[in-house]
Amino acid sequence: MSNLNAQNRLQQPFIANSKRVFTLPLGGKIRRGIVALVGQIVVSGGTTSGTAYGEGGPANLIQRIYVKATPAGGSRYPGGNIVDAGPRSLLRNAIVQRNGKFIGDLGGSTLGAGAAGTYTIYLPIPIYFADAAQKNSLVTALNTDPGTYASVQVEVDTGSLASCFTGNDRVVDYSGLTMQWIDERVGIPGDTSVIYQESHIVLIAATNKRMLDEAMPQDGSFLSWQICAEEGAAKTLADGLLNRVVTKGPTLDFDKYTNDIKEAMFSDEWVDPAQSVVGFHFIDFTDGAVQYNSVAAGTLQTYFDVTNVSGANDDDLDIFTRRVWQPLPPSN
Repeated sequence: MSNLNAQNRLQQPFIANSKRVFTLPLGGKIRRGIVALVGQIVVSGGTTSGTAYGEGGPANLIQRIYVKATPAGGSRYPGGNIVDAGPRSLLRNAIVQRNGKFIGDLGGSTLGAGAAGTYTIYLPIPIYFADAAQKNSLVTALNTDPGTYASVQVEVDTGSLASCFTGNDRVVDYSGLTMQWIDERVGIPGDTSVIYQESHIVLIAATNKRMLDEAMPQDGSFLSWQICAEEGAAKTLADGLLNRVVTKGPTLDFDKYTNDIKEAMFSDEWVDPAQSVVGFHFIDFTDGAVQYNSVAAGTLQTYFDVTNVSGANDDDLDIFTRRVWQPLPPSN
Protein backbone atom coordinates (compact mmCIF):
# COMPACT_ATOMS: atom_id res chain seq x y z
CA MET A 1 0.00 0.00 0.00
CA SER A 2 1.00 3.67 -0.25
CA ASN A 3 3.03 5.24 2.54
CA LEU A 4 -0.07 7.17 3.63
CA ASN A 5 -3.59 5.90 2.98
CA ALA A 6 -6.25 8.21 4.43
CA GLN A 7 -9.85 7.64 3.38
CA ASN A 8 -13.47 8.15 4.33
CA ARG A 9 -14.08 4.43 3.76
CA LEU A 10 -17.56 3.42 4.84
CA GLN A 11 -20.98 4.98 5.32
CA GLN A 12 -24.43 3.85 6.38
CA PRO A 13 -27.64 5.51 7.55
CA PHE A 14 -27.92 6.39 11.21
CA ILE A 15 -30.63 4.35 12.92
CA ALA A 16 -31.56 5.32 16.47
CA ASN A 17 -31.29 2.80 19.33
CA SER A 18 -29.61 0.12 17.24
CA LYS A 19 -26.27 -1.58 16.62
CA ARG A 20 -24.45 -0.58 13.44
CA VAL A 21 -21.46 -2.56 12.15
CA PHE A 22 -18.58 -1.60 9.85
CA THR A 23 -16.37 -4.42 8.55
CA LEU A 24 -13.05 -2.77 7.79
CA PRO A 25 -10.89 -3.54 4.78
CA LEU A 26 -7.56 -4.99 5.88
CA GLY A 27 -4.08 -3.78 5.05
CA GLY A 28 -1.59 -1.39 6.61
CA LYS A 29 -1.23 0.04 10.09
CA ILE A 30 -4.16 2.16 11.28
CA ARG A 31 -2.95 5.25 13.11
CA ARG A 32 -6.36 6.67 13.87
CA GLY A 33 -9.97 5.81 13.16
CA ILE A 34 -13.02 8.06 13.41
CA VAL A 35 -16.69 7.26 13.88
CA ALA A 36 -18.37 10.36 12.47
CA LEU A 37 -21.98 11.52 12.61
CA VAL A 38 -22.54 13.54 9.45
CA GLY A 39 -25.67 15.19 8.09
CA GLN A 40 -28.82 16.69 9.48
CA ILE A 41 -31.60 15.87 11.92
CA VAL A 42 -34.96 17.56 12.19
CA VAL A 43 -36.54 17.93 15.65
CA SER A 44 -40.21 18.85 15.82
CA GLY A 45 -43.37 18.56 17.91
CA GLY A 46 -43.46 17.87 21.63
CA THR A 47 -43.30 20.38 24.43
CA THR A 48 -40.28 19.37 26.52
CA SER A 49 -36.63 19.82 25.55
CA GLY A 50 -35.39 17.96 28.61
CA THR A 51 -32.08 18.17 30.46
CA ALA A 52 -28.69 17.44 28.94
CA TYR A 53 -27.30 14.07 30.03
CA GLY A 54 -23.55 13.44 30.05
CA GLU A 55 -22.08 14.78 26.81
CA GLY A 56 -25.56 15.83 25.65
CA GLY A 57 -26.16 16.21 21.93
CA PRO A 58 -24.99 15.19 19.46
CA ALA A 59 -22.34 13.05 21.21
CA ASN A 60 -24.84 10.87 23.07
CA LEU A 61 -26.44 9.82 19.80
CA ILE A 62 -23.55 7.35 20.10
CA GLN A 63 -23.73 5.22 23.24
CA ARG A 64 -20.71 2.93 22.89
CA ILE A 65 -18.07 1.96 20.33
CA TYR A 66 -16.38 -1.42 20.03
CA VAL A 67 -13.53 -2.49 17.78
CA LYS A 68 -13.48 -6.29 17.55
CA ALA A 69 -10.41 -8.00 16.11
CA THR A 70 -10.43 -11.70 15.15
CA PRO A 71 -6.90 -13.10 14.78
CA ALA A 72 -6.03 -14.88 11.55
CA GLY A 73 -5.09 -18.56 11.75
CA GLY A 74 -1.62 -18.84 13.24
CA SER A 75 -1.54 -15.14 14.10
CA ARG A 76 0.79 -13.96 16.84
CA TYR A 77 -1.57 -11.09 17.67
CA PRO A 78 -4.19 -10.97 20.45
CA GLY A 79 -7.84 -10.36 19.57
CA GLY A 80 -11.18 -9.59 21.18
CA ASN A 81 -12.58 -6.14 21.99
CA ILE A 82 -9.55 -3.93 21.51
CA VAL A 83 -11.84 -0.92 21.96
CA ASP A 84 -14.85 -0.91 24.31
CA ALA A 85 -15.63 2.66 25.32
CA GLY A 86 -18.22 5.41 25.48
CA PRO A 87 -18.11 8.71 23.59
CA ARG A 88 -17.14 10.83 26.62
CA SER A 89 -14.04 8.71 27.20
CA LEU A 90 -12.94 8.78 23.55
CA LEU A 91 -13.60 12.50 23.06
CA ARG A 92 -11.62 13.37 26.17
CA ASN A 93 -8.80 10.97 25.39
CA ALA A 94 -8.43 12.99 22.19
CA ILE A 95 -7.49 16.02 24.34
CA VAL A 96 -4.20 14.42 25.37
CA GLN A 97 -3.60 12.77 21.99
CA ARG A 98 -3.63 15.86 19.79
CA ASN A 99 -3.50 19.55 20.74
CA GLY A 100 -4.59 19.66 24.37
CA LYS A 101 -8.09 20.91 23.58
CA PHE A 102 -11.54 19.36 23.53
CA ILE A 103 -13.19 19.24 20.10
CA GLY A 104 -16.81 18.15 19.79
CA ASP A 105 -19.09 18.90 16.85
CA LEU A 106 -17.03 20.90 14.36
CA GLY A 107 -19.89 23.33 13.81
CA GLY A 108 -20.49 23.72 17.52
CA SER A 109 -23.91 22.07 17.39
CA THR A 110 -25.51 21.06 20.67
CA LEU A 111 -28.79 20.13 18.97
CA GLY A 112 -30.34 23.29 20.33
CA ALA A 113 -30.35 21.86 23.86
CA GLY A 114 -33.16 19.56 22.69
CA ALA A 115 -35.44 22.24 21.24
CA ALA A 116 -37.32 21.91 17.96
CA GLY A 117 -35.29 22.85 14.90
CA THR A 118 -33.12 21.57 12.05
CA TYR A 119 -29.53 20.81 13.02
CA THR A 120 -26.51 20.17 10.82
CA ILE A 121 -24.00 17.82 12.43
CA TYR A 122 -20.39 16.85 11.89
CA LEU A 123 -19.24 15.06 15.01
CA PRO A 124 -16.00 13.06 14.79
CA ILE A 125 -15.33 10.60 17.63
CA PRO A 126 -11.66 9.63 17.24
CA ILE A 127 -10.00 6.37 18.23
CA TYR A 128 -6.24 6.70 18.56
CA PHE A 129 -4.29 3.51 17.97
CA ALA A 130 -0.94 5.23 17.43
CA ASP A 131 -0.19 6.63 20.88
CA ALA A 132 1.02 10.24 20.88
CA ALA A 133 2.60 9.66 24.30
CA GLN A 134 5.25 7.45 22.71
CA LYS A 135 8.40 8.84 21.10
CA ASN A 136 7.50 6.77 18.05
CA SER A 137 3.71 6.74 18.00
CA LEU A 138 3.56 4.19 15.17
CA VAL A 139 4.80 1.40 17.44
CA THR A 140 1.18 1.01 18.61
CA ALA A 141 -0.66 1.59 15.31
CA LEU A 142 -3.22 -1.18 14.67
CA ASN A 143 -1.59 -3.78 12.42
CA THR A 144 -4.01 -5.09 9.79
CA ASP A 145 -1.35 -6.48 7.46
CA PRO A 146 -1.91 -9.99 6.02
CA GLY A 147 -1.61 -12.72 8.64
CA THR A 148 -2.49 -10.58 11.66
CA TYR A 149 -6.31 -10.42 11.74
CA ALA A 150 -8.94 -12.33 9.78
CA SER A 151 -11.38 -9.48 10.40
CA VAL A 152 -11.66 -6.15 12.18
CA GLN A 153 -15.15 -4.84 12.84
CA VAL A 154 -16.34 -1.58 14.35
CA GLU A 155 -19.64 -1.94 16.22
CA VAL A 156 -21.52 1.20 17.26
CA ASP A 157 -24.41 1.22 19.72
CA THR A 158 -26.56 4.21 18.86
CA GLY A 159 -28.91 6.22 21.04
CA SER A 160 -31.57 8.83 20.30
CA LEU A 161 -32.42 12.39 21.25
CA ALA A 162 -33.78 10.97 24.52
CA SER A 163 -30.25 9.65 25.23
CA CYS A 164 -28.94 13.20 24.93
CA PHE A 165 -31.67 15.01 26.90
CA THR A 166 -33.60 13.24 29.63
CA GLY A 167 -37.32 14.02 29.54
CA ASN A 168 -37.23 15.08 25.89
CA ASP A 169 -40.52 14.28 24.12
CA ARG A 170 -39.75 15.68 20.65
CA VAL A 171 -40.31 13.90 17.35
CA VAL A 172 -37.03 13.35 15.48
CA ASP A 173 -36.35 12.67 11.81
CA TYR A 174 -32.92 11.01 11.50
CA SER A 175 -33.22 10.22 7.77
CA GLY A 176 -30.69 12.91 6.81
CA LEU A 177 -28.04 11.64 9.23
CA THR A 178 -25.30 9.18 8.31
CA MET A 179 -22.63 7.37 10.28
CA GLN A 180 -19.21 7.13 8.65
CA TRP A 181 -15.89 5.39 9.27
CA ILE A 182 -12.72 7.29 8.40
CA ASP A 183 -9.18 6.08 9.03
CA GLU A 184 -5.55 6.92 8.33
CA ARG A 185 -3.08 4.12 7.58
CA VAL A 186 0.64 3.91 6.94
CA GLY A 187 2.51 1.34 4.91
CA ILE A 188 5.42 0.42 7.14
CA PRO A 189 6.87 -3.06 7.68
CA GLY A 190 7.19 -5.06 10.89
CA ASP A 191 5.26 -5.69 14.07
CA THR A 192 3.41 -3.21 16.24
CA SER A 193 2.05 -3.53 19.75
CA VAL A 194 -1.69 -3.76 20.42
CA ILE A 195 -3.46 -1.16 22.57
CA TYR A 196 -6.68 -2.15 24.36
CA GLN A 197 -8.91 0.82 25.21
CA GLU A 198 -11.73 0.29 27.72
CA SER A 199 -14.01 2.47 29.80
CA HIS A 200 -16.17 1.50 32.77
CA ILE A 201 -18.22 3.21 35.46
CA VAL A 202 -17.50 3.03 39.19
CA LEU A 203 -20.46 4.15 41.29
CA ILE A 204 -19.73 6.20 44.42
CA ALA A 205 -21.93 4.65 47.08
CA ALA A 206 -20.70 6.91 49.88
CA THR A 207 -17.85 9.20 50.87
CA ASN A 208 -14.88 6.87 51.17
CA LYS A 209 -11.16 7.54 51.50
CA ARG A 210 -10.26 4.05 50.19
CA MET A 211 -12.81 3.16 47.51
CA LEU A 212 -11.86 0.15 45.39
CA ASP A 213 -12.59 -0.37 41.69
CA GLU A 214 -13.57 -4.00 41.19
CA ALA A 215 -13.96 -3.48 37.43
CA MET A 216 -10.40 -2.28 36.83
CA PRO A 217 -8.75 -4.53 34.17
CA GLN A 218 -6.29 -7.01 35.61
CA ASP A 219 -4.44 -8.10 32.46
CA GLY A 220 -2.05 -6.34 30.11
CA SER A 221 0.06 -3.33 31.06
CA PHE A 222 -1.30 0.17 31.63
CA LEU A 223 -0.09 3.08 29.54
CA SER A 224 -2.49 5.58 31.10
CA TRP A 225 -5.66 6.17 33.08
CA GLN A 226 -8.24 8.85 32.41
CA ILE A 227 -10.80 9.56 35.12
CA CYS A 228 -13.93 11.65 34.56
CA ALA A 229 -15.81 12.50 37.76
CA GLU A 230 -19.56 12.64 37.02
CA GLU A 231 -22.05 14.28 39.37
CA GLY A 232 -25.75 13.53 39.74
CA ALA A 233 -28.35 12.15 37.39
CA ALA A 234 -27.16 14.47 34.58
CA LYS A 235 -23.60 13.04 34.80
CA THR A 236 -22.11 16.54 34.81
CA LEU A 237 -18.31 16.70 34.99
CA ALA A 238 -17.49 18.07 38.43
CA ASP A 239 -14.62 18.66 40.82
CA GLY A 240 -14.93 17.68 44.48
CA LEU A 241 -15.89 14.04 43.85
CA LEU A 242 -12.38 12.64 43.37
CA ASN A 243 -9.85 13.86 45.93
CA ARG A 244 -6.85 11.52 45.67
CA VAL A 245 -5.54 8.53 43.70
CA VAL A 246 -3.21 5.96 45.26
CA THR A 247 -1.85 3.04 43.25
CA LYS A 248 1.22 0.97 44.05
CA GLY A 249 3.03 -2.03 42.60
CA PRO A 250 6.52 -3.48 42.15
CA THR A 251 7.45 -0.77 39.62
CA LEU A 252 5.05 2.01 40.60
CA ASP A 253 4.49 4.19 43.67
CA PHE A 254 1.84 6.79 42.81
CA ASP A 255 0.05 8.93 45.41
CA LYS A 256 -1.37 12.26 44.27
CA TYR A 257 -4.22 14.58 45.14
CA THR A 258 -6.37 15.73 42.24
CA ASN A 259 -4.78 19.18 42.04
CA ASP A 260 -1.38 17.48 41.83
CA ILE A 261 -2.67 15.40 38.92
CA LYS A 262 -4.04 18.46 37.14
CA GLU A 263 -0.82 20.42 37.63
CA ALA A 264 1.08 17.59 35.95
CA MET A 265 -1.42 17.56 33.08
CA PHE A 266 -0.53 21.18 32.33
CA SER A 267 3.19 21.00 33.12
CA ASP A 268 3.70 17.87 31.02
CA GLU A 269 1.70 19.52 28.22
CA TRP A 270 -1.06 16.94 27.99
CA VAL A 271 -3.64 19.72 28.24
CA ASP A 272 -3.64 23.31 27.01
CA PRO A 273 -3.72 25.70 29.99
CA ALA A 274 -6.79 27.36 28.46
CA GLN A 275 -8.70 24.06 28.45
CA SER A 276 -11.13 23.38 31.28
CA VAL A 277 -10.18 20.33 33.33
CA VAL A 278 -13.22 20.36 35.60
CA GLY A 279 -13.87 16.74 36.53
CA PHE A 280 -11.13 15.56 34.15
CA HIS A 281 -7.97 13.75 35.30
CA PHE A 282 -5.24 12.10 33.21
CA ILE A 283 -2.39 9.94 34.53
CA ASP A 284 0.41 8.83 32.20
CA PHE A 285 2.37 5.84 33.51
CA THR A 286 5.04 5.84 30.78
CA ASP A 287 6.55 9.22 31.64
CA GLY A 288 5.84 10.27 28.07
CA ALA A 289 8.59 7.97 26.94
CA VAL A 290 8.25 4.41 25.67
CA GLN A 291 5.63 1.71 26.12
CA TYR A 292 8.14 -0.46 27.96
CA ASN A 293 7.64 1.76 31.00
CA SER A 294 4.03 0.54 31.14
CA VAL A 295 2.79 -0.99 34.40
CA ALA A 296 1.54 -4.59 34.69
CA ALA A 297 -2.15 -4.27 35.59
CA GLY A 298 -2.34 -7.37 37.77
CA THR A 299 0.38 -6.12 40.14
CA LEU A 300 -1.33 -2.92 41.28
CA GLN A 301 -3.12 -2.14 44.52
CA THR A 302 -5.31 0.91 43.99
CA TYR A 303 -7.81 3.00 45.90
CA PHE A 304 -9.59 6.28 45.31
CA ASP A 305 -10.45 8.94 47.88
CA VAL A 306 -13.96 10.06 46.88
CA THR A 307 -16.76 12.28 48.16
CA ASN A 308 -20.42 11.45 47.60
CA VAL A 309 -22.37 14.64 46.82
CA SER A 310 -25.65 13.66 45.17
CA GLY A 311 -26.68 10.57 47.12
CA ALA A 312 -25.74 6.91 47.12
CA ASN A 313 -24.67 5.74 43.64
CA ASP A 314 -25.77 8.98 41.97
CA ASP A 315 -22.17 10.15 41.47
CA ASP A 316 -19.54 8.07 39.69
CA LEU A 317 -16.10 7.85 38.12
CA ASP A 318 -15.92 7.08 34.40
CA ILE A 319 -12.51 5.40 34.09
CA PHE A 320 -10.84 4.94 30.69
CA THR A 321 -7.72 2.80 30.50
CA ARG A 322 -5.20 2.13 27.74
CA ARG A 323 -3.29 -1.16 28.01
CA VAL A 324 -0.60 -2.61 25.78
CA TRP A 325 0.25 -6.16 24.61
CA GLN A 326 3.20 -7.31 22.54
CA PRO A 327 2.61 -9.83 19.74
CA LEU A 328 4.16 -13.24 20.34
CA PRO A 329 7.68 -13.59 18.96
CA PRO A 330 8.00 -15.32 15.58
CA SER A 331 8.49 -19.07 15.76
CA ASN A 332 11.80 -20.41 14.54
